[in-house]
Amino acid sequence: MIKSLRKKISIIFASLLGAIWILIIVLFNWTNYKAQLKELRSSVRSEIKESGWNRFLRTGGEDEAFDFEGLEYCVVQLKKDGTVSVRANHFPSIPEELLKEYIVQQRENNWKLDDGFSRITHISKFKKKYGRCLVLISTKPAVRTELKLAAVSLFVAGAGMFMLVMAIKYLSGWLVRPVEESIQSEKKFMSNASHELKTPLTVIRTNIELLSDEIGENKHLQYIGMETERMVSLVNKMLTLVRLDAHYTKPKFQKFRLDEALLNVIYPMESVAFEKGISMDIRVGEQMWFTGDEEQLQSMVSILLDNAISYTPKGGSIDIGAEVHSRKFHLTVANTGEPIPAELKDKLFERFYRQDEARESTSEHLGLGLSIAKSIITKHHGKIHVESAGGKNIFHVVLPVVKKG
Repeated sequence: MIKSLRKKISIIFASLLGAIWILIIVLFNWTNYKAQLKELRSSVRSEIKESGWNRFLRTGGEDEAFDFEGLEYCVVQLKKDGTVSVRANHFPSIPEELLKEYIVQQRENNWKLDDGFSRITHISKFKKKYGRCLVLISTKPAVRTELKLAAVSLFVAGAGMFMLVMAIKYLSGWLVRPVEESIQSEKKFMSNASHELKTPLTVIRTNIELLSDEIGENKHLQYIGMETERMVSLVNKMLTLVRLDAHYTKPKFQKFRLDEALLNVIYPMESVAFEKGISMDIRVGEQMWFTGDEEQLQSMVSILLDNAISYTPKGGSIDIGAEVHSRKFHLTVANTGEPIPAELKDKLFERFYRQDEARESTSEHLGLGLSIAKSIITKHHGKIHVESAGGKNIFHVVLPVVKKG
């Protein structure tokens, strides 16, 4: 539970902060690139202005006074009659057709220029003598400068993400620490309480037997005995949960015949179902080999069957299916009865939760069975869920056949 909580917190924080960090890097690089384009246009504009726009447009930028240090550019003129002409083309890297296409687009858009045009930026100028003029400038210098910054940004982004992950890992641990301490305290209490209760319960059980031998049958002693056995069952289940939760307690994984282990549990309970007038349909695959804790898996199946028998009305039926395919073991336990409300399906596996408190106030169910079953399934890296369909409540269990890790 704690690991799952830390994982969820880490994913949420990493996604949000990582997205913000990447967005900052991208915006910084884009802003820098736009600044480089602006600086490039400003430097070209300043050099043209120094010698005069009329001179530049008359010569098409061919005058020796204009030294753009090998910069690729093109001078376009929109004449008074609406025709467009290229006065000078120093764009060897961009085909003439592409330049003309761009010029046509700008003329159709009334020279509403777009900085986003690939590989080209521009300077727009209107002179009465020459009409609307456009200096198309290659963005290569700006791109080269930006690429250097982008390389540095990638390194910074990588280092930042690493530091972010480390910080989130620490932060998630710090956030869940109170929850972890609370859960550990609860487990410790359950363990201590269970151990402390075992001795007085044993004494009570022994004295009940002695009194029964002395005074014979007595309904009051029977009531005490029933409640004592109920308490013993509760204590044993609490200890089972504590052991399953303990990190130092590992299941005894070994390879065994799963079909034989299941039938050894199912067949004895078939007589219990028969006494209640419940029919059972058993479909268990043959030669199913499995790697896991045989005793724990038998306990899990016993819990699911006991739960099904308890909530199946007289004359109802229980279907048990078990098979292995796609390297996974699939178990289904379905029983007829009142459908489980959708909002309660997840709560069924919570500790001490019982679906109908009023109905179960005198039952033997303590609200720990399904919680124990889920803990066993989790220990075996599996999943369990319940659904209601066709007048039945169906518990689905899926376990990997091969042991992980």
